[in-house]
Amino acid sequence: MPRSKIEIAFQKKVDELIRKAGALEDAEVRKVVKLLFDARKEVAATVASTEWQAYHLPQLKAAIERTLQDFGGKYGVDLRNAQRDFWEQGTDMVDLPLNAAGVTVFIPEIDMTALSIMQGFSSDLVAGLSRSAMTQINREMTIGLMGMKTPYEVMRAVGRNLKDSSIFKSIAARAETITRTECGRVLEMASQARMTEAAKSVPGLQKQWRHGTVTRMPRAMHLAADGQIRDVDKPFNVGGEELMYPRDPAGSASNTINCGCYSVPYHPDWGKAGA
Repeated sequence: MPRSKIEIAFQKKVDELIRKAGALEDAEVRKVVKLLFDARKEVAATVASTEWQAYHLPQLKAAIERTLQDFGGKYGVDLRNAQRDFWEQGTDMVDLPLNAAGVTVFIPEIDMTALSIMQGFSSDLVAGLSRSAMTQINREMTIGLMGMKTPYEVMRAVGRNLKDSSIFKSIAARAETITRTECGRVLEMASQARMTEAAKSVPGLQKQWRHGTVTRMPRAMHLAADGQIRDVDKPFNVGGEELMYPRDPAGSASNTINCGCYSVPYHPDWGKAGA
């Protein structure tokens, strides 16, 4: 049976919003990679301009810690700002498809307490990332100044770029994971809260799991969940786990970290296009 104009408009808006969310996520990852690139370059310059003598270790450590604290501060601010944007995107993931389907109802503003909690949690992750980088780099510097590694070997371990196997490559990978997971988690929390409110005014409103990632290795259990439909207040079954939405913090790390899926509104009358 041909799809109705409502179905087409609804699904077009859902697909557009998923693409936009993915683009926003990629943009935030590029920001943190640029911050790390600058931090690595500054660390390398500090090491190159300091005499390789043991009595310079406190000076080296202090300079490197300042660099990484500056990175952590900037990254923390960027991530908090990004999470506010993703919270708004999460409400759009509900409001705009409903509008495209011709549904115009008043939906009360959702409580933003969860956003504040997640921003605080993410700040702790960023601080931990910076501390971990400091510890690893300081260890390499100490080994080098004790004569157990050459300056070249130390810098190779620290990182000559963000791609070769090194401390900075590991930190870059962790920063990308934090950015993608925590921004996406905020989006999904907002979307779930918005759908919960919308369901009070839109009889029959449900939600659908959508696998939205094509750039990263997909998980079989997430691909299997694609198209799964549930009442708004019921969890999805993903790999045997009950998740209210993708990246649900109640889920296991293996089922939520770096997830690129989305929960979108669905209605039997005009959501068939996404099934």
